[in-house]
Amino acid sequence: QQQYAQPQKQAAPTANGSQPRMCGVGVVLVQVSGGAVCVKSVNKGGAAFASGQIVRGDVLYAIDSQKVLGWDVERVKPLILGPEGSKITMTFQRVGNLVHGKRGFDVTMTRVVIDDAAPQRIPAQRPFETASRA
Repeated sequence: QQQYAQPQKQAAPTANGSQPRMCGVGVVLVQVSGGAVCVKSVNKGGAAFASGQIVRGDVLYAIDSQKVLGWDVERVKPLILGPEGSKITMTFQRVGNLVHGKRGFDVTMTRVVIDDAAPQRIPAQRPFETASRA
């Protein structure tokens, strides 16, 4: 019997009674032909970009210690999205020797809303998509 990770629980209402904004970390993911979910791009203004650690081609291995290697993008998505200001730790694997001496690395980030009006913002893209590499 497979176990499925639970999506981020909805945060408590803010002081003014409104629900916090749900957001991610500004990473565009793509499913490649072997089943892995890889980083397609990192959006400027997001937590992933600010970390300086995540690059195109990194393979998503785990989210908050929950192994997600082999999951599809739609199953991963609810684990990445969460209330603005909440923390997330994503574990990536990088092919080759680009991560000195190890293949996996953790990046802990705070979810933020990317400002649509920010001048440095990369042109709008779907935050998650499914595709295969030729």
